[in-house]
Amino acid sequence: MIARQFLRRRGLGVPGAFLAVSVLAALFTAGGAPVQAAPAAARGIPSVTGTISTIAGGVGGPGPGTKVSVALPLGVSFAAGHLYISQGVVREVSEVTGRLTTPAGATDVLGPPASGVPASRVNLGAFATASDKSGNLVIADAGASAVRVVAASTGTFYGQQMTAGDIYTVAGDGTAGFSGDRGPAIQAELNGPQAVAVDGHGNLVVADHGNNRVRVVAASTGTFYGQQMTAGDIYTVAGDGVRQHTGDGGPAPSAAVDGPTGLAVDAAGNLVLSDSAYTASLTGSLRVVAVRSGAFYGQQMTAGDIYAITPSSVYAPQGLVVDGHGNVVVAEFGLSEVLVLADRTGTFYGQQMTAGHLYPIAGGGGSLKDGVPALQAGLDGPVNVALDSAGNLVIADTYHSLVRVVAYGTGTFYGRPMTTGDIYTVAGNGTEGSSGDLGAATVAELRPGGVAEDHAGNLVAADSAGGLVRVVARASGTFYGQQMTAGHIYAVAGGGSSYPGDGGPATSGEFARPAGLVIGGGGNLLVADYYGNRVRMVAVTSGTFYGQQMTTGDIYTVAGNGRPFFKGDGGPAVDAQIDAPEAVALDGAGNLVLTDTFNNRVRVVAARTGTFYGQQMAAGDIYTVAGDGVAGFSGDGGPARSAELNGPANVSVDRAGNLLVADAANQRVRVVAVTTGTFYGRQMTARHIYTVAGGGSSIGDGGPATGAELDFPQDAIATGSAGLLIADTSNGRVRLVSG
Repeated sequence: MIARQFLRRRGLGVPGAFLAVSVLAALFTAGGAPVQAAPAAARGIPSVTGTISTIAGGVGGPGPGTKVSVALPLGVSFAAGHLYISQGVVREVSEVTGRLTTPAGATDVLGPPASGVPASRVNLGAFATASDKSGNLVIADAGASAVRVVAASTGTFYGQQMTAGDIYTVAGDGTAGFSGDRGPAIQAELNGPQAVAVDGHGNLVVADHGNNRVRVVAASTGTFYGQQMTAGDIYTVAGDGVRQHTGDGGPAPSAAVDGPTGLAVDAAGNLVLSDSAYTASLTGSLRVVAVRSGAFYGQQMTAGDIYAITPSSVYAPQGLVVDGHGNVVVAEFGLSEVLVLADRTGTFYGQQMTAGHLYPIAGGGGSLKDGVPALQAGLDGPVNVALDSAGNLVIADTYHSLVRVVAYGTGTFYGRPMTTGDIYTVAGNGTEGSSGDLGAATVAELRPGGVAEDHAGNLVAADSAGGLVRVVARASGTFYGQQMTAGHIYAVAGGGSSYPGDGGPATSGEFARPAGLVIGGGGNLLVADYYGNRVRMVAVTSGTFYGQQMTTGDIYTVAGNGRPFFKGDGGPAVDAQIDAPEAVALDGAGNLVLTDTFNNRVRVVAARTGTFYGQQMAAGDIYTVAGDGVAGFSGDGGPARSAELNGPANVSVDRAGNLLVADAANQRVRVVAVTTGTFYGRQMTARHIYTVAGGGSSIGDGGPATGAELDFPQDAIATGSAGLLIADTSNGRVRLVSG
C-alpha cells in the first residue's frame, strides 16, 4: 500500500475509481436503474445468492477507442479496414466505427503462451504485428520469444489446423534461446523477436533480435532464399549468431548481423533488414538477402546471399520501408537523418539518384520551418517512417515532438499545399504533451512513435506522451466513428484535469485531478478533486447546499482545505483536511459520502442537521463513518469506525441505504450496514462493517464471493435484484455477486 500511495501521490498512477466507475456505470441508465438484460441463468451466471462470477473482462473494449487506455503504444499497423496497436496486448480499432476491441492478449492471464485457445484469453507480449495474405494477424511476441497467429478464418495455415478467432504459436517454444533450425518452428527457440513480415510466398520472416539472426517459417514446401524448406519448419536465412557485421557477398546464414530490429520485403521479394549495430560506434547498415539471383540496388546478387546495400555506414537505423519504386527508406536514429537507397537510376524525392547509391533526403540541417528543402531540416531522433498512398514520406520526428512529411510530388496533402522535396509539419507544435484534439494538428502537443497510413489515407501516430493513438485527417469526412476535418487531429484510442476559482464561474475554475463524480439534487455536479484534496461542486441551481449559499454556474469547495493528511472531524468540512478523495456518492438523505483514500476512511458531509449513521450531524460539517485511519485489515463484524481500511477506492449506496466500499488494497468489497437486517445473504448490525466479496486465493467463479480473490477492486455497485457488480481492476474483470 505504501508503494501504491507513493506512486499515486506523484501523479504516476490514474485514480482507479474514475476509470472503474465508467465501466460499471455503462451497465446502468442515466437514472441509475439497471439496464434490462437476460436472466442471470440464461447468461450462464450462477443464480445462488452470494455466488461470484466474471461477466466481463479483458484490457479494453468493445467500446469507443477514445474511452480505453492504450498506455505506451509500441507501434501501429493497418490492414483491411482495421488499425492494429501493439502494446503488449494487441488492440484493434475499426476505421469505420472507431470501436476498439482487444483481439489478442489479456492482462489477467499468466504462464507460458497457450495455443489453440481464444486469442482474447492469452498472455501476450506483442512488439509488432503484420497481416498475411489470408488476413490472419501475425504477432511478434517478444515477451514469450514466439511468433503467434490469430486465425481470421478456419483452415490450415503454417502446417496447423486453425479455428477462426483462436491464437496459435507458429514459432518458438516459449524459451528464450536458439535451437531448432530446419525442424518444426513450434519446437524451436527464439530470443525476443522484434519484427515480423510476410513475404510474397506467404512465408513468415522474423527479426530474431536476441539471436542476431533473421529466420523464416515456411508457409508451404518449396525453395526460398536458396534453401529447400518444408511447411511449418523454421530456417535461418541470415546471421550466424555473432553480433558483428561480416560476410557480405557470401551465404547469408554464414554472415554476422547485429540485432536486427526492422524488416521489409521489397518489390522483387528480397528481404531488407536494418542491421541495428548497437555497438560502441552505433555504426550499422542496411542489408539485403536476395530471394533470387539478379541485379538489385546496383549489384549482382545470388539467391540466399547477403549484401550490404549502403555504401557508407548508417548510424543506428530504426524503422524502414520500401517505397513504390523499390527504393529503401530508413530512419537513421543516430545522426537524425532519413536516407534512401536507390533501387534504380531516376529522380526520387526531388533528387537525381543512381541505383545502389545512398542519399540523405531529410535531416542534416537545423531548420524546423515548413516549406524548406528537407535536407535543410533538423530532425531529432526519428524512430519511424512510413509512406502514404501519394508517395510522401512521413517521419516520426520523435524528440522534436512533431510528425513531418517530405513531399514526393507537388500537390495538396493533409489540407495544405506542398512542393516536391520540401518538408512540412503535419502534426505537433514542438512541445511534448497530449493536448489539441479536434483542432488543427499543427498546434497540438504530442510525442510520436510509430506512424502509419490507414485505408482512407489518414495519418495514424502512436502518441506515447498521452498514451493515445491519434489520427490526422487527410480529408474531411467520418472516420473511426468521428466527424473529422482535413488537417485536424483526433484521438481514436486512449484517453485522458486543472484548479481553484471558488465562488466564481465554473468555466474559469480548474481541478487538480477530477476523479469520481455524482449528480446531486437540482442537477448539481459534485466532483472528487483527487490531487487537490478537495470535493467541489458546480451549482446548476441556486440555493443553500452543504451549509453554503451557492449561485447557478459557479464552483465551490464543499470539503477539504487543499492540504493532505487528516483533520477536522466534527467541524466545517471546508476547513477539514482530506487526503486524495477518490470517489463521491450521495445517500438517501442527500448527504455527501466520500472516500478519504490515503486517510483510510469513509467520511460524510451532512446536507442538513440531523442524525445519520448513529451520529448527530450539523449541515456542512464532516464526520468519519468507517475506518480508524490505520492502513490495514481488521474489524469485520464490528463497528465500522473501529475497523481498518486500506486505500478505499470507491463508495456507493445501495437501495437499502448501506454503504458499499471498494477496499482496494485489502482486495475486498465491504458493506457498512445503515440498519440491522439481512443483506447480501448475511445478518448485519447497523453501523457495523462486513466483507461481502474478496479475501480468497483463487478467482473463485461459481463459489462463495467471500472465497474469491479480488485484485485492487476499484468500484462496487448494487444492481437491485441482479446482485452486486464489482470492477475487479487488476484482474481485468467485472464480477457479479448474485443477489
